[in-house]
Order: sequence, then structure tokens, then C-alpha cells
Amino acid sequence: MNRVAPGKISKAKALCTVDRIARHRVRQIALSIWVAALAAWLALSPIPASASQAVNLSAAIPDVASIAAWDPSALPLPDASSRAEPEPKIPAKDYLPDLRTLPMTELRLQLLPGGWRFIRLANTIWNSGQGPLELIGELNADTEQTRVHQQIYTSTDSQRRILVGEFVWHPTHDHWHMGQFTLYELWALNPDLSLGSIVASSDKLSYCAMDTDPVDLGHPRFSLRRGYVGCGQYKQGLSVGWGDTYQSFLDGQSLDVTGLPDGYYALISAVNPDGLILEENYANNAARAYLELRGDRMTVVTLKHIKMTQCDESLCK
Repeated sequence: MNRVAPGKISKAKALCTVDRIARHRVRQIALSIWVAALAAWLALSPIPASASQAVNLSAAIPDVASIAAWDPSALPLPDASSRAEPEPKIPAKDYLPDLRTLPMTELRLQLLPGGWRFIRLANTIWNSGQGPLELIGELNADTEQTRVHQQIYTSTDSQRRILVGEFVWHPTHDHWHMGQFTLYELWALNPDLSLGSIVASSDKLSYCAMDTDPVDLGHPRFSLRRGYVGCGQYKQGLSVGWGDTYQSFLDGQSLDVTGLPDGYYALISAVNPDGLILEENYANNAARAYLELRGDRMTVVTLKHIKMTQCDESLCK
């Protein structure tokens, strides 16, 4: 019969004890991992509608006495489909203006002493976009210049600004203008009646942008209240559906056509000629009128009229 000395255990019995302790430690570690996963799942899950629906955490965790018999593979896993997913972030949409030029009105030939001739016109620029044209002036005390930023509104009720130009003082009109806002040009016509060359130009004109005339009362964003009413140094603009009219008698509303030969011409008025202002569409910024100059008279005509008068009689039948 094999015996061992007092105070010592057999090697087999020692290995058995070590194995039992290791299994116990593994169960403890598995339990800790499961409890952490359950706590994280509860934090992500929606709050129950009533206390009776709440998870009983103490009942879900086995006591120490049952650890030896606990099998973590038998526990249910959290249902990922029940977690509340965050709403996707929708990018903000800009509500931009869309600047247009209405057909020119009050077109006439002004005759001055010395044989001077000037075409005078009234011009209306209006906003058909989804957002206002808002121009914010900022005075630079060092340069004494007033830089202009376009304020753009978005679908998330936020705003952003971009630099678009400068406010300049107009001594004749006695108020502030947005520089390089519009342009008037008179074009000669080619034999095929396409635009030929520029024969007279206003250069780029400054403009005070304000609501003077309602143009599109049916626009869903139109407001009867004028949003921009002055030609100040710090804020100008055009509300949606509103226009700004410059009458023909105002300074700058003319083109010098002294010395031009008789004939047919195209008069073009364009807003935002350099595209500095951000808007929905740049293709609709200009309006065109066809004119006939004969001595001291000027007549507004149509392109069809010009074709009829220039074509051979056999081609016009």
C-alpha cells in the first residue's frame, strides 16, 4: 500500500485541485464579460414604457452558489434589432436668390445740344429664387472700404456668409451702392442677326438693392411686407418675389450713341455680370431689346420685324 508523508498530497490530487480552480476562474471571467455586455445593451436600448417591463438585473445574474453550474452559452444574447439607431444627418440646403432682369421700359432717345444722343431706359431687377438676396456691409476702418458679404439662409435655420464685393458711395444718388451689380450694352448685329460687337457700354454699374416693386405675388415665399427698404452702408437686398426699379431719368440709366450709324441694334441689360453673387441660375440674368436707330428717332422693334425688312422679297413670301 502506497503512503505519503504527513502534510503532503499526491501529484494527481494537486493537479485536480489546480484544474478545479482554473475552471472556477474561467466562469468568473465569463460572468464579468456577460454582465458588461448586458449593461451596455441596456444603455443602448429604449427606456421601457413601464416599470414592469424593466429588466431585473439582480434576477438575471446568478448567485455565487450557482457559479459552478452556470453555463454562459445557455444565456440569451441581446437583440441588436431593438436598439435605437441614430437619425441620419441631412445636409443643410441653401435658400439662394435667383436674380433676373425684366424687359426694359421707358426706352427713348435723348437729344442734347451739340449733336449728342443718348438711349435712356428704365430697368427692373428682381428675385425669383427660394431665398432673399441679402448684402451685409462691414466697414474696414484701416482702408475705409465697406466690404460686402452675401448672407445665405439654409433649411436648418442657419446662415453662412461669402464675400461678394464692396459698397461704394454714389455722390449723385446720395446713398450707398453695391459695386459692379449690373451692365448695359448695345450690340451691332451680324448679317444673320446674331450678336456682333459691342458699340456702346455703360461699364459695370453700381446699384442700390432694395424692394421697390412686387413682381411675383404668387411665389410661395413671397411676403407682402418689404424686407429691404433702404440704401444704407450695412444692409441691402431683395426679398423673394420683389424687384428694384431704376427709372430712366436717374443718373447712369443711359448709353451714349452719338455718332452711331443708322441701323438695327440689340440692347442688353444684365445683372450680376461677373457672377460674384451666389444664386440659383445664372442663365436668366439678362434681358434683350431690339432697336432701330434712324437719325433722331429710335424705335423698339422685334427680331421678326428685322428679318422681314432685311430679307429679299422672294424669300419673304
